Amino acid sequence: MKLYEDNNVEVTLDEQNGVFLLVKNNEISMNYFQDVSKKIPRVKVTDFMGLKKAFDITGVISKIGEYKDMIEFHPSADEMSGHVTINCTSEEIRNYGEDSIKADIIRILEEKGVTEGVNLEDLEEEMYLSDKILVCQGIKPVDGVDAKIKYFEFSEKKPKIKSDGKVDNYDMNLIDPVQKGGWLGEKILATEGKEGRNIFGKTIPAKPGRDYMLKYDKKSVLEMPEGNKIILTAKYDGAVKVQEGKIGVDNHLMIDGNVDFKTGNINFDGFVTINGIVEDLFSVVATKDIIIKGPIGIGAVGVIQSLEGNVSVLGGINGKYKGKILAGKNVYIKYVNEAEIEAEGDINIGLYAFESTLKGEKIVLSPEKGRIVGGKIEAKHLVVANTLGNAMEKATKIKVLGFDRNQIKVELESIKFEFNETIFKANRLKRQLEIMEINKDTLSEKDLFAYKGMLLTYESILDEINMLNSKFKQVEEKLRTKGEGEVKILKSAYPKTILEIKNLQKIVKSVITGSFYVKDNALHLSDV
Repeated sequence: MKLYEDNNVEVTLDEQNGVFLLVKNNEISMNYFQDVSKKIPRVKVTDFMGLKKAFDITGVISKIGEYKDMIEFHPSADEMSGHVTINCTSEEIRNYGEDSIKADIIRILEEKGVTEGVNLEDLEEEMYLSDKILVCQGIKPVDGVDAKIKYFEFSEKKPKIKSDGKVDNYDMNLIDPVQKGGWLGEKILATEGKEGRNIFGKTIPAKPGRDYMLKYDKKSVLEMPEGNKIILTAKYDGAVKVQEGKIGVDNHLMIDGNVDFKTGNINFDGFVTINGIVEDLFSVVATKDIIIKGPIGIGAVGVIQSLEGNVSVLGGINGKYKGKILAGKNVYIKYVNEAEIEAEGDINIGLYAFESTLKGEKIVLSPEKGRIVGGKIEAKHLVVANTLGNAMEKATKIKVLGFDRNQIKVELESIKFEFNETIFKANRLKRQLEIMEINKDTLSEKDLFAYKGMLLTYESILDEINMLNSKFKQVEEKLRTKGEGEVKILKSAYPKTILEIKNLQKIVKSVITGSFYVKDNALHLSDV
């Protein structure tokens, strides 16, 4: 069967669909066949040696290829789409008829088993413009959405002390009260996702969203399903807490008035809020934060002690050499007069400390007006005040125990190393969890149990990362101190002020200002 002929070449087809070429003119090159092939698009050259032979030896018939179907179907490798190639010239398409070609394509798709996403709406236009036409498209699976968890947001624990010594109550909230039924957190449930189908109708599973565990204290928090959420609420009135990475409700004792003969001494396992004051000789001991809101402050109290938390006194303390405040964390107070304060963390004072004994990690007074007059001050690495002593040359002793900077740097590097190792461990476990989640439907009961255990471990590692990050910030804060211990005097230190940093002593004999610090076993002074 003759497929094409001109003065230069002749292309024929045998009964086995083999294509043959006869070159009549020995003056033409192989490039001539490129133009010929456009006129017979069903010819597919598969034998290039035969094609070369036909041009090298004029008059010899050589097999050069095969005859393609008029319409060829090409599914994609992932079977999510399919294209057809129409091996016809525009003239052939018009002669054969667009409707006939469309009918042939439908027939071919049916023969190939295509059942999904057939779309031939634009076929009439595209068959003249493109040799590769998209005719079917599968439905891609939609992966599930991961569970989303949020918890109660705690108030800022550190108050803002203004230049006049007043405390901004908005920033003061050491205790976050909650009533029974109050919202503590929620989880929007993970979704399973929506399965897809390829062009042959085969189901393509969706990857389910990852689930996360709500971490809460089951004794004090209630879990309630609500639509696509799980809501956490308080089982009883109290104060919101986080312990061992779990949100919960701690006991919260609220005293509307004063601590006096009506209440007696307070010894409470939990948080304590006193809206009035603590009368002289009475004591308040609690395991968690204590906040005393009475604006006139407290006097010669027995002891105000938080075993594990902060103590905040919106007023000050006139201790009369009897009053004592002890804190497992930090102390925030307006002024201290003839009293003793000891904190495992920092001591923050608004106006002044007069004839008092203060002991803490860091002791900071208001940069604008904070004065230390008389008494004994002991910090582990830093004391900051506007003024030390007074014009009457009141003896004032400031002691900073100091630290070994090299040792702290080693500690910081150790925390960094542990942090990075923990991050690596978390990422590795995360990848393992992702692999198991992809194959969750095929996991055995034993593997599912292992998966849940790994998920608990992953959550625990995330808590460890947060703890290490917090520890890193604390150590980094210490390294911001000048030298290996610092006393920062923002305005004046008066005579008879004694500064002692790492056993190196400076007795002030005339009014000075600046930052005293120890470096290389020597006491230095610099501008602040």
